[in-house]
Parts: sequence; structure tokens; C-alpha cells
Amino acid sequence: MFPKSFAPTTAPRSLRDPVFLTARLKAVRTGPSVRPLNDWVADLRERLGQGESVPWFDPASGGVEARSLFLLEAPGRTAVGSEAGLRRTGSGIISVDNNDPTAQNCWLLRREAGLPYEHSLHWNIVPWYLGTADRIAAAGRTEVQRAVPFLHEVISLLPKLEVVVPMGRSAQAGWAAYVARYAPAVRTLATWHPSPRGLASRPAARPEILRTMREVARLTAQEGGGNPP
Repeated sequence: MFPKSFAPTTAPRSLRDPVFLTARLKAVRTGPSVRPLNDWVADLRERLGQGESVPWFDPASGGVEARSLFLLEAPGRTAVGSEAGLRRTGSGIISVDNNDPTAQNCWLLRREAGLPYEHSLHWNIVPWYLGTADRIAAAGRTEVQRAVPFLHEVISLLPKLEVVVPMGRSAQAGWAAYVARYAPAVRTLATWHPSPRGLASRPAARPEILRTMREVARLTAQEGGGNPP
């Protein structure tokens, strides 16, 4: 069930407000719909050991009730908290409410598409931060292949999942590697990465992302649910 304490936000970048952020962080291990996912995050952090950081799932999202999953490449610095030991730390949560332009684009597109955040989930092909305190790094093939089993563990925790949206070429390549290995019974709707640079350089990208989000809203609003055959 969607936590009553997290009414849908009325503007993007709400997690730059310390009050909002504190409330979200307090709920990462207690919100019923997200607790299994964040128990998994805590376990993965233990398995990975020192030097790698995995942000929390957002307790304001759909959690294990999600019917759609949006995948990007890897966490950015604004999603990584103090565990990573970076000089510039962020919220520690993967969220469309993060204080960065890509999250803002997702927030605005979702609102325009009529796609409620509390019905879906945002995550990454590679769940840990890649890079240094000064510069994020791209996910190479080795890193993606290493991450595929962890993505499978996440998807195994989403019994109502119907649609996966890999956003951008890197996420699409990672999702293709996952599909080749695990053949999930979900629908794939690939689209562009929502970064400001990507939208600025490709005039057709924003309308295409919007169409994809509207299609996700349509598919997941259908009664009956369940995975496609």
C-alpha cells in the first residue's frame, strides 16, 4: 500500500528539502511496500563489501507492488549517500524527486503522461555507483554482466511487474543481456535516456519518452493485471 505519509509531490526536486529527505530516509527500512527491496539492498551492501555503494529504493514509489520498472544505467552522485565516501553526497535514494535535472525530467514527463509514481519503480542495470568523487564512470560490459544476477534478484521481488522500460542505450544493452539469460515474462518498452543533454541533442527524444510513459500508464491501468503471455 502507498504510504500515507508520502503524498505525491507537487513539484520536482523535493528531496533537496532536508525535511522531505529525512522523512524518506526514515522510511526506507519500515515502509511495507519497499522494506523487502531495501532489506535486499542492505544484504547486497554486505555482499559487495567496502568501496561500493548501492542507494535505497524510494519508499514513495510502488515498491514490491510496482507494475512497471524504469531502468537507467547506474546511480548518479545525487542518488548516492554518505556510504560511498564521496565529497559530494546526495539523497541515498533512487527517486524521481532527487535534486538533479534527469530526475526532474522524469518527474515532469510522468506528470504529463498521467503515470503515478506510487504505481511503479525506478532502478538501474548496475545498482552500485561507478566512478570517483569527482567523476561518474560509464558501465562497461564486464560491469553489466556482473550486475545481471543482482537485477534478477530485484525482479524476483516484484510479483506484479508487467512492463520494463530501459532508458538509454546503456540500459537497453544491459536489459538485453538480462533477457538473454533469464527470459522474463514481462513487456519491454525501450526509450531514450531522460538526461538534459540527451533531450537537448535529440528533439524527438522527449516526445518519444512521453509516448512510452503514456503507454505504460495505459497498460498498467488495465484491470486484471498479470504478466503478458
